[in-house]
Order: sequence, then structure tokens, then C-alpha cells
Amino acid sequence: MARVPTSLVRNWQLKLSALGLSIFLWALVQTEPLSQETFSAVPVIAEVADTLWTTTGAPTPPTVELRLGGPAREIIRLAREGTSVRVPIAAVGSRDTVVAVQRDWVQLGQRAGVTVESVSPATVRISFEPAVTRSIPLAIRARGELPSDLALSSPLQVNPLEVSIRGPESRVVGLDSVPLLPLDLATVRESDIFTLQVDTTGLGGASVTPAEAMVGVRVEPILVRDLEQVVHADARGPALIVEPASIRLRLSGARTLLIAMDTSLLRVSVPPAAVAGLAPGEERLVRLQVDGVPALVTARPSTEVVTVRRADAPGGGAQGPS
Repeated sequence: MARVPTSLVRNWQLKLSALGLSIFLWALVQTEPLSQETFSAVPVIAEVADTLWTTTGAPTPPTVELRLGGPAREIIRLAREGTSVRVPIAAVGSRDTVVAVQRDWVQLGQRAGVTVESVSPATVRISFEPAVTRSIPLAIRARGELPSDLALSSPLQVNPLEVSIRGPESRVVGLDSVPLLPLDLATVRESDIFTLQVDTTGLGGASVTPAEAMVGVRVEPILVRDLEQVVHADARGPALIVEPASIRLRLSGARTLLIAMDTSLLRVSVPPAAVAGLAPGEERLVRLQVDGVPALVTARPSTEVVTVRRADAPGGGAQGPS
């Protein structure tokens, strides 16, 4: 009598259990109830392979309704994960194209047994225009304020300086810069590098490369200095009396910036245009102008408005220092 090979009988209990489990799972799948579900507002995405053209926006309509059939469990998973209809465009023949939506364009995510029973509407309209690629500078935006004990010691730095944008000619040609999402200064605690996404709002589906940039932030402890400053009036015009004749100017900023600044360049003055046509004896409230303040340094006068009066007669009365 022939002997059964040893390899077949070794661990026969384990192998028999595995076979039984396989049969059970197969039977479970075969007996799983089938379902039909309607998926509404499924997005339609045009994928243009023709590099000379791009879409001007979303297809019309931008969404469709799908009727799907198959195992209930798979349809529930697909509903949870979401799906879309991706329309492949190999070559553009005209600026306006009506495309019949094919069922195999529905992204089912390898869901076994799920089928597309209907698509409504059955067609979508897609508009195209020539594609343009440009390198455009990035713009940094900030919101909020730094913690009260910190100040910027240098301007915000971005890397890279430019991004490449490819999109509809009508949208890309007129761009002079592309903003990053705002940097929240209130979250800054020390000098650091932050990664921010490019803000693609309003770009009409244009692609941006890279999609993010690094922004360098350098901060230092804040320093405050108070200086007494004379209020200057235009000596070329009529005699002017300025009250008060001097003010306190409070400077605040990063320590290294305030220590290095040349205070001799500071000038607090009455703008000539603000006192133009001032009649003899007339008084006028005038907002002061502060010049010579370095970037990233804040100057706050003890009073922002002074009273300016023209002397009654040329050369008469006191004149504000100049």
C-alpha cells in the first residue's frame, strides 16, 4: 500500500483548520447581502495630459450623482472614505468640450464587487485655455503681535524666494506675487524657522511648486528708550509758534537695533503741507511727523498732535525751534 507523503500529514490539524476558515470566509462573502446606494455630490475632476492647455475651472456641473451596487460592507467603507470621478483628457481639441462620463472613471478604491450602475448627469462640460508657467515671488504675511517682551531683530526671511505657478493664462499672467498663509506672531517664543503653505485662494486651480516655504524669524528681547526731541517747523515760511515746543519720543525695538541706531537722524516736525495757508494769528491742530526711525523700530511721541499758530506780524512773537 502506498504511503502518504510526510509533508501532507505534518501539522495536519493546523492545515485542516486553515482550510475550514477559508471555506467559512468564502461562504460569508457569498452570503453577504447586496446593497444599492446613491452617492450625491461626487466631485468631477478633469485630468489634462495635454501640457499646452489647462482647465479654466471646475467642470459644469462640478459634481454628479452615482448609483452604486455591491456588498453592503464595501459600499459603507467607500461612503466613509469618499470617491470622485476623474475625467482623463489626453488632448484638447477645443476651448469648450462636452464629455460623456464613463463608469470606469469612478474611483472605487479596489472595492471588490462594487459596481457603478448609473451616473447622473451623463455628460459634463469642460472649458480650457492655454496654460502658462511663471516664476512668481512669494509674499510673507503676518498677523497678531509678538509677545510683549520680544521684538523682531531683522525682517522676516522666506526660502525659496519664488515659486513656479502653472495655470490658466488669464489668472497667472497678472500675478505679481503669491502670498503664504499668514504667520501668527503670537505663537513665536524664540528665533525659529516656520513652514507655511502657499495660499492658493483665487488661483483658479493653478498648480504651485513648491507648495510650501520656510520663513525665518529672528527675535530679541525688546528695549525701550525715551528721548527728548525738539519739534521743528519749516523755517522757510512765516514765523510759527509750536506748543509744546518739545516732546518725549519713546523708541522700542530689538536691543541690537536700538543700540546701533543713530539718534542724530531723528526729526520730529510739523509737516509744511499741514500749515499751508495759515493766517496771522490763526491756530491749527497739526499731527506731528517723525522721520529717521529705522525699520522694525517703533517711535511713539508723548503727544501726536501739537498746536501751531502763526505770529501776528512777520517776525513777531516766539517761533518754534527749527
